[in-house]
Amino acid sequence: LDELIAATDGFAEARKVGEGGFGRVYRCDALPSLPRVACGFAVKTALVGVGAQGLAELQSEVRTLSAACHRSLLPLLGVCLAPARACLVYPLCRGGSLEDRLYRAPAALQRLRMLGFETPPPPLSSAARLRVLRDAASALHYLHTRSPMILHRDVSAGNILLDERGNGYLADVGLARAAEATAGGSQQVSHLSTQRIFGKPGYMDSIITHDGQASQLTDGFALGITLFVSLTGRGAL
Repeated sequence: LDELIAATDGFAEARKVGEGGFGRVYRCDALPSLPRVACGFAVKTALVGVGAQGLAELQSEVRTLSAACHRSLLPLLGVCLAPARACLVYPLCRGGSLEDRLYRAPAALQRLRMLGFETPPPPLSSAARLRVLRDAASALHYLHTRSPMILHRDVSAGNILLDERGNGYLADVGLARAAEATAGGSQQVSHLSTQRIFGKPGYMDSIITHDGQASQLTDGFALGITLFVSLTGRGAL
């Protein structure tokens, strides 16, 4: 934790490149305990006082990413599960999120400036958008074909990141879980029943909100909405 505090200048606002319902993301150039990477590091840190639920989600992300390896799945490089401030370390995706690159709102442009864009990047071409979506779909298919199957449960344009070359990475699998078969025995894993609703409004299949069941089909629905918003530039309803 001391190493991460030093590398991010005490989790300074000037180093913040993102924020979500779980916590904040800060950039840093180097960490003594990890091999240097040209793109730098992204440190995802839980908000202070997040409690047992937040720590459990982080531990879930650690378990998931430790067992998964795919070229279009954002790799986990390091972890700090200090009770005071739990953190995960990833490579920094300097191309920003697909959502920010699509909508280019003032807050999105500010995040892109924090990633190194001196001027707003040009709009993504249709071919570039499809390439990013192909990468994310490939990573999602990989998660779905593992044994046991892993569900992402929060696919959206905001959770697909771009590197400097325009490659796409499926990120933020902190809500992903290995799906458990609702039927016992040796039957194939098909879906996951849950009492908690995960995902972003507009991206969630009604099956989740009505029946509380997440599956590869509900992940696929969210990916389909992501495809729609990416090719039209219109927000999810």
